[in-house]
Amino acid sequence: MKPQLIYNYIFSFFLGVISVLVILICIVLLLIAIKTENAYLLIPHLFAQVFLILFSLIVVLIVFLLIVFRSWNGIRNLLGYGDYKVNNESTEMTGYALILLHLLVAALEAVFLYIVFRLYRYLQDYELLRYRHTYWTDSDIYKTHWQTPMKTAPYGRGSPEAGDVYPYGP
Repeated sequence: MKPQLIYNYIFSFFLGVISVLVILICIVLLLIAIKTENAYLLIPHLFAQVFLILFSLIVVLIVFLLIVFRSWNGIRNLLGYGDYKVNNESTEMTGYALILLHLLVAALEAVFLYIVFRLYRYLQDYELLRYRHTYWTDSDIYKTHWQTPMKTAPYGRGSPEAGDVYPYGP
């Protein structure tokens, strides 16, 4: 084997291992976020999903352009077998398969991104309710010091029997 080819394989291997570790860390943080109901632990997972979607779409664009310009060696080099003699038709079919596969991955990641983003929003709203932030509960309308109108209220403004209550008094 050529030394340059060995370095490419070693670089690709370490890059793959690092990306798998990053994805596993994001998945663990996702599970911890669900368990602890902490919305901020979902942010690394959201970034990883956006990155995977963009990466898949870039691969689709590159392979599509290589097919349009009939650059079969470019597709072979992208797959790692540029030195081998391969039929152009099979290389083209492999390119179509790559496009289909990466579009499917991007679509699935988009669905998962939607689900995790909705979970993020839900956990943020839940945190607001759980800790009763004071910026929206300082008003008297949220306190229990409500007064009902008198029975002889002028012009018949409301009725306690009907359930009408007013936070500002009669």
